[in-house]
Amino acid sequence: MAHMKLALRIIGAVLVLGTLVVLLFAWLDRTETTTDAYVTGRIHPVAPRVTGTVTALYVNDNQHVKAGEVLLQLDTRDFDVRVEQARADINRAQGQVASAEAQIAEAGAAIVAADATVRKTGFDLTRASELVNETPRGISKQEYDAARAASDSAKANKTSAEARKVAATAALESAKAQVATGEAALHDAQLAYGYTKVIAPVSGYVGRRTVEVGARVSAGQTLLSIVSDEVWVVANYKETQLHGMTRGTEARMTVDALPGVTFIGHVDSISPASGSQFALLPPDNATGNFTKVVQRLPVKILFGADDLRRYRERLPPGLSMIVKIRAGDSK
Repeated sequence: MAHMKLALRIIGAVLVLGTLVVLLFAWLDRTETTTDAYVTGRIHPVAPRVTGTVTALYVNDNQHVKAGEVLLQLDTRDFDVRVEQARADINRAQGQVASAEAQIAEAGAAIVAADATVRKTGFDLTRASELVNETPRGISKQEYDAARAASDSAKANKTSAEARKVAATAALESAKAQVATGEAALHDAQLAYGYTKVIAPVSGYVGRRTVEVGARVSAGQTLLSIVSDEVWVVANYKETQLHGMTRGTEARMTVDALPGVTFIGHVDSISPASGSQFALLPPDNATGNFTKVVQRLPVKILFGADDLRRYRERLPPGLSMIVKIRAGDSK
């Protein structure tokens, strides 16, 4: 009987000691756990920049594509016409430039000829003035009037030639402007032609495809989305759990979709404000009806490069995660 009591006392002491050890480890354990965590990533809507008809579709739902890969093709015929029209406008404007340059050259030659005529008729008029005032007169009044009329006509011809040159110069500038406008229109038409190929903005997986061959689509209309290859975890921790969490703190994560797999990541950053502050109507605690509620802050956690490379296809955004962070464990 005494031996039994001693054994019971020893067992009780061991149980008490074990309980104390467990409580001590629990007290010393600084691991913070949350189930309010999700895989997230960037989802890029893909929309054409021009209106057109889909003639070819090169991707299927959930297919992986690389940045710059052609996703679909729009009918190019309407844009071919725009390019040809712009080129025709440029050619016409260049013809007008050549014509204006020829008119300028012609007006310049006319000015030179008119200037020579002005000088000659000016000399003639000066001589006629001397002769008509001689006694007796060297020429008649009629001859003097003719010399004067010839001088005035030569001056008028020179003025007219100068005006034609000014007009031709203005026409040249206008034609050059039309050439520049045509070149801009051509560049715009060529850009629009290039936009008939809708390309992937990033590497990722195709999702939410709503377009088929033959569909008439508008510029800016979302046709599909691409989920970027880059994903991470957002864990919403209570403010009382954040002590000791810093950039680089190690995080262990599990997901129901991959039982038995533990992901090792690290804290990248902590949100600059709580989730409630980003809400459409942030709470106003200055009303007198204050009730303290523990707030949660989103913590961004990055996967390890090896884990992401190995399991990326099994980690679509939206999956729930269980995240455990031991405060103070940093890389």
